[in-house]
Amino acid sequence: MTILIVEDNATNAMILKHLAKKVADDEIVVEGDASEALKLCHNTFFDMLIVDQMLPGMNGLQFAKAIRMMSRYDAVPIIMVTADLDPALRDAAIQVGITDFLTKPVEAIRFRALLQQHRQRRTAAISATG
Repeated sequence: MTILIVEDNATNAMILKHLAKKVADDEIVVEGDASEALKLCHNTFFDMLIVDQMLPGMNGLQFAKAIRMMSRYDAVPIIMVTADLDPALRDAAIQVGITDFLTKPVEAIRFRALLQQHRQRRTAAISATG
C-alpha cells in the first residue's frame, strides 16, 4: 500500500510517517503543500490519505473535496488531522468525504489503531475487486 501524508509542519510530518511505519512497511510519501499533493494524486495512486486541516493555500477540506471529485479515490480513506475541535468543521469534513479524524497532538496508539483498521478495510476492498 502507498500512503500520502499532507502536512506542512516538518516535525508533525516526521512523527506521522514514523508512526505509520510502525503499522506496516508501506510506501509513505510526505508532501507539505496541498496543491502539490493534489498533483501527486493525479499522477500516482495512493491507498490512503492523511491530511492536516491547516495548510498554506488550500486547506485540508478543500484538498479532500478535490480528491473526492476524482473517481479513482471514491473508496480511499482520508484521515484528517486537526487541532480544531469545532463541530462545524467535522460536519463540513464529513460532507466532503473525510473518513476519520485525529486530534492534535496525535496519540500514537490511536493513530496506529486507526491506520491498521483502515489498512485492513482497504486491503479487503482491493482483494474483493480483483
